[in-house]
Amino acid sequence: MDSTSSSRNGRATRSSLACLPCRSRHVKCDGKRPCCARCAEIGQDCNYARSRRGGLDRAALADRRRRLAANDRTSPAPDSSRQPHTRTQQVQEHTTPAMAEDLRHEPNERISVSDVILGVSFPDAGIAQPDDIENDFLINAYYEKFHGCHPFLLPRKHLSRLYQDPHRQSSFTPLLAVMRLIGHIYTSHEWSTSLRDHIEACFLQASPSDPIMVQSRFLFSMALFWHDYKDAAKLEMDAATSLAVDLKMYLSDFAASHGRDDPVLRECWRRTWWMLYIVDAYYTGTLGTMNFRVVDIAATVDLPCEEREYESGDIPEPRTLQEFNCREFSAEPIRFSSFAYLIGAVQCAASAIAIAPKIATKGDSTHVIQAADCSLDGWRLLLPNDRKQLMDKDGKIDELMFQAHLIIHVSTIGLHRPFSALKFNAVEHVSSCAREPPLDTPIPDLVNVHTVRVLRAVEAQIRLLALPVPEFHHTPFTTCMVSEGTLALLSACSALFKGTQLSTARDQIRMTLGCLKVLGEVWPRIARNVREIQTIAQTVLGIGPVGKNSMTPSSSAGPSFGGGEDGLDLFTCVPSNDTTNSSSLGSIEDLCGWYSLGELSDLPWGMGSES
Repeated sequence: MDSTSSSRNGRATRSSLACLPCRSRHVKCDGKRPCCARCAEIGQDCNYARSRRGGLDRAALADRRRRLAANDRTSPAPDSSRQPHTRTQQVQEHTTPAMAEDLRHEPNERISVSDVILGVSFPDAGIAQPDDIENDFLINAYYEKFHGCHPFLLPRKHLSRLYQDPHRQSSFTPLLAVMRLIGHIYTSHEWSTSLRDHIEACFLQASPSDPIMVQSRFLFSMALFWHDYKDAAKLEMDAATSLAVDLKMYLSDFAASHGRDDPVLRECWRRTWWMLYIVDAYYTGTLGTMNFRVVDIAATVDLPCEEREYESGDIPEPRTLQEFNCREFSAEPIRFSSFAYLIGAVQCAASAIAIAPKIATKGDSTHVIQAADCSLDGWRLLLPNDRKQLMDKDGKIDELMFQAHLIIHVSTIGLHRPFSALKFNAVEHVSSCAREPPLDTPIPDLVNVHTVRVLRAVEAQIRLLALPVPEFHHTPFTTCMVSEGTLALLSACSALFKGTQLSTARDQIRMTLGCLKVLGEVWPRIARNVREIQTIAQTVLGIGPVGKNSMTPSSSAGPSFGGGEDGLDLFTCVPSNDTTNSSSLGSIEDLCGWYSLGELSDLPWGMGSES
């Protein structure tokens, strides 16, 4: 079927070649010759670029494909972590600069590196010039969809300006490759093997000590992790952390020496360290399998500024961490950025968990209230009034403060639930790293204190999720913070709530799963977590025959959030024999590690696992 043909059911298919006018405007083109429909409609000259590929007829292409397939059959199988030392080296040896440029393709196109090596053509529409960052479709998608969740890379205009320097382009190449992968994920809702291979080839060619590789690797780690490449994600995060520590990025001198006379670049390096610190904490809280390696490092790097200041390039004199940690003694209010408060929230959570006992007993109940709570309450009580308002008058949410509040709430839930009346259901403890509930029951008065603490934190989470926004759009790390509140709420539905309270809580669970389902449309790991929460909810609420017969939530139709008077459709189950895609209770350790870190006694960041 050629580029002008249609599918059998009458729907137009994507053209494999766009005309130059349509490409320049980044619009769809039907590829008709001599003039496409869009150019014909507006009376514009229509012309096409000469193909940069060719030289291989169908027979030659088929022969090269056969040889590649034979090589694949005789080559050893790669390990699960997909280390970039086998296939990627072959790609690097055979890929020319022009071929590498071809990897920057339009989303929804499944192009393999082998196709590029063989010279197989793929759609030209939407391909940006290598130095045209501001008009790069995938780079734009990265900034629009992901940058606000983790704003540590250079602002788009500043990055574009620095990239114009030929001496810097090679340093930025691996970072841009990762940004394009994330942009592709958000625009197409699918993984790209060819873009991943291109990233790994870029990593091999990059200088291993270039600080940009810290950004590249831990950004790549996040994309890998939420697409369920957990082992590879850990390797990339470990490499990024090791390099950052080796470079002493945590010292204030680093930003000054590597930022030269560019205040935006210096701010970028400060943000890079602190975002590494935050994401390292997120990993540890999510799974409990990635050590919080930087928590005890005495960082002297200054705090980031406000987002609008960073974007505008008008960077003020930075505040210090010491100023933030002594803000309660300041006679005059000192204004700190949202980024600073997020850093403070992570610090408070780590401090509170470090104080909490590894194995909870009755006597520890008072200790948690008197000591661990002080850190979390201090963060909340010292918040300026304007920081308590997460949404501005235009309806925009402060993403960094959103994350900060979630961290405080999930820490509170994890600390207090083991001592509360919100008991853990057995289905929550299938995880190998979860602990059994404490044998001793705290005295009744303290049980009530802990229970109220948990329920108020859950209510605060619900209020955050219920903010009126056109689209639920947050960092994927939101999912495990929200999951712990959902599990506590399910316990309350089972043990405490009746009547109107129960009905309201069920609506809140429905809304929470709806929010996570939106994120799951982009990140497969979140979609799996949603199915696991559904499975737990079915058991806790006694809905549906969940047990040994592999009864799992339907992965084909997904949960329905609108039908059913009592919401039973939210947890509808169907039999499943698919061991690959079904929600296995054996993998629930990945569901919410914020409270299931009990077996890792050497971690200071065991979110609520002391059950």
